[in-house]
Amino acid sequence: MEKKSLEYYLGLPYTITLKRGTGDGKEYWMARVVELPHCMTHGATPGEALRDIEDAKREWLKSNLDAGLTIPEPTRFTGQYHLRMPPSLHEALALKSESEDVSLNQFMITALARAVGYAERPVKKRKAVSKK
Repeated sequence: MEKKSLEYYLGLPYTITLKRGTGDGKEYWMARVVELPHCMTHGATPGEALRDIEDAKREWLKSNLDAGLTIPEPTRFTGQYHLRMPPSLHEALALKSESEDVSLNQFMITALARAVGYAERPVKKRKAVSKK
């Protein structure tokens, strides 16, 4: 198995979260690389925390590579998820989607998107092209 380089891992799209916190009466910002356990830093401003997390990520990756440890890679989402549910819920969802004249798949996607605050991008209207 080929050993991957530091540059390889630095080029991957890791998920970085930014969270505001308070302690000792002061506000701070915590940045964390979700896929890399305990890889985090903090700063006085969001920009400082985000800048510092890049250094923290580099050092985390370098030390784990040097130690020969496994480096997790970012999850690649396919857009597919198999879901099990009680038959009664399946029936209720199917009946509701039918009453709204949409597919069960589209109904569930819309319901899940609303539950997490995911907003659809507005569809741009095309300008009519006149034929001469």
